Order: sequence, then structure tokens, then C-alpha cells
Amino acid sequence: MEWLEARTTVHRLGAEMPRSTDTVSIADAVGRTLATAVHSLTALPSFASSAMDGWAVCGDEPWLLGEPILAGDPPPAQPLAPGTARPIATGACVPVGTHGILRSENGVVTRADADHPAPALTRLPHTGADGPAPGEHVRARGEECGLDELMLEPGCLLTAPRVALAAVTGHDTLTVTASPTVELLLLGTEVIEAGVPGPGQVRDAYSPEFPALLTGLGVRLSTLRRLPDDLDQTVEAIRSSTAALVISTGGSARGPADHVRAALATLGATVLIDGVRMRPGHPVMLARLADGRLMLCLPGNPLAAMLVLASLGLPLVDGLLGRPLQPLGRVALAHDIANLSGSTRLVAFRLTDEGAVPTARQGSGMLRGLAEADGVAVIPSGGACAPDPVATLPLPW
Repeated sequence: MEWLEARTTVHRLGAEMPRSTDTVSIADAVGRTLATAVHSLTALPSFASSAMDGWAVCGDEPWLLGEPILAGDPPPAQPLAPGTARPIATGACVPVGTHGILRSENGVVTRADADHPAPALTRLPHTGADGPAPGEHVRARGEECGLDELMLEPGCLLTAPRVALAAVTGHDTLTVTASPTVELLLLGTEVIEAGVPGPGQVRDAYSPEFPALLTGLGVRLSTLRRLPDDLDQTVEAIRSSTAALVISTGGSARGPADHVRAALATLGATVLIDGVRMRPGHPVMLARLADGRLMLCLPGNPLAAMLVLASLGLPLVDGLLGRPLQPLGRVALAHDIANLSGSTRLVAFRLTDEGAVPTARQGSGMLRGLAEADGVAVIPSGGACAPDPVATLPLPW
């Protein structure tokens, strides 16, 4: 399957899976996926308020001063009479009859004396001949939104600003998509969990990073298992899994120690994607288990597995959560990048003033080039020439 087609396919398959919802407090909503639309429970602001510290004025100056109006005070009971002003704080209710708000730095209060028995407010000379314009520095009721306006669409990721918007429009709880559970199967007899690997061994690159990556995507890791290259143990691990999504690393190719394909056949699974035209990462599979759950089978090489997770794992999880497929980004190249294969080539790059420059050491079994990268460029078959822009892959880290 072509790389772009694979992205849309896994997203669609994820979106077709059943979902459930949770109701969470507004304080626990950041990072979750909204399941139902959010409408405003109030106009915003719900009353006309001052946008500045200063004075609410009516009519011509000098203005006789009344009592201050502070944020949190109830709306003034009496309209503002012509020729009067009241000190007002930012966010306070504006009295009916207010012409505008004179900013605190633009006015001066004269003390009462024999000729003027009450304090009066006048404009400073530098402010010009006119007072504040009609409605100046007044936040009108409903300026940001009216009652029952659509604020947030279902499927959106609840970022901090979106949660804040829900809060100020009156919401205490939100309905979110329940986090799907994921079981992670790390395959490979040669893989060791700790220490320096000896001859014939490699260090586990996945358990330190994948749990945090998957949690960041919005799923919940239920189990992490390490398995040798053994068909019977692989079959049993998949059979006994209960998570909504199973992800395996290694064993997806056709070598003598690769048993994932045979295990899926033994369990009556249906292989939906059997390889993708991408480098690195082409020996990837997506299967539907006999009970309907999905299993994503990543290659064993670290760079390949990471880029498959970003290419296909992220769209799959977005689909499971009801989120839209994330669009590809764009970056200008600083140098030509060759691609003589018939596959999409994923190239880690660093950003410079001249554009994107590929990092060194990008073999499928290496991680150093990705660790030094600012992003990953998507190079089509035939290559790409500088300074043309190319697509970039959304990354889950």
C-alpha cells in the first residue's frame, strides 16, 4: 500500500471502531478528546463591562464624580446622568448611560474648593479636544459569543485554551472520549531490558519511550510484555490480550525468527495492511483480530518502528478517539534529497536558516539521526529539489 493511502486507511479503520465516553471535570479535561459539542451557557461577556481602569463618563466635562464601581460589584442601579462620571475598574459593570471609558492616564481629578463644592474630572490636555468615543473601551455584552453558540466541535483535542473557553462559557464538566487501552508486545530473543548489551544482544529501545508516547497520544497502556522469538508464546500473548489495540514491535518481516504473521494466521486474524511502500518501515502490518480488535505490527528496527508509529500509529489512535486526520506540514529544503526507490522516503532533518538539512546516521536500526532532528520530511519517489517545500510528518513527541 502507498504511504499516503496507508495513513488515510488506518485512520478510517480506527474511526470505525466503537467508542465510549467519560464525563470529566473541567480541571481534568486538558489532553482529552471532546466527544460532544460544547455550546456557550452564557453570553460572553454576560454584561457590558469596562476594558480599562478609568472613569465611566456621560455628557461633557467637567464631570462630577460619583462612587467607584469595582469588578464583582452588582450592576449600578441608577443610570449615569449627563455631566457625571464614576471611577471604574477593568471588568466592572458599565452603568446605563455611559458614553465611554476615559482611561485613568488620560484624566485628572480636581479637588473640591469654594468654587467647586465637589470633586470633578477633566481630561488631560494631551488627550485632545474630545472625550472618549462612543462605546470606547466598553466590552459589549455578547461581544465574544452569544448564548448557545457553538464553541468546540466534537473530536477536537482539549488544549488548555479550549478548556479555558469551556470554563468561561459556563461549563463545569465535559464529555470526552474514553481513552482506549493498548497492550504492547515487545518481541525479540536478542533484546535485553537493562545494562550494556553483549555480542548478539541489543538494548530495548521501546519500553523507556513507548508508554509515554502512547499516553501522550491519548491512549492508556494496560500491559507491556517482553517475548522471545517463539511462535507459541506469540500466539498466546495475542490470544490473551484484552486491550482495544495491540501493538507489537519486531517479528513482522518474513525471516526465520519472525512469527507474527504465522501467529495471526493461527488466531484467524485478517491482515488489512501487509507492508507499506515506505523507507524505513515497509514490513508493517495492520490486522483485525478474530474478535474485531485491531493489531498494529511495527518493524523491529528502532528508527523504522518510530517512524511507523508516527506515520500510522498516530492516525490510527486519532481515528480511535474520533479526532480528524492530522494534516502534513511543509518545510523548504536546503539541499536536494535523492530517492531512487519506488517508495516514500522519510528523512529526519534539522532546521537551518537555509531550510531543512538531513541529519546523519539514518539507517533503519539507528536512532541518533532522529534524536538530533527537528522534524521528518516526506520525500516522494524520485526525490525532491531545494528550495522546493516538501511535506513533513506530524510527530507524537
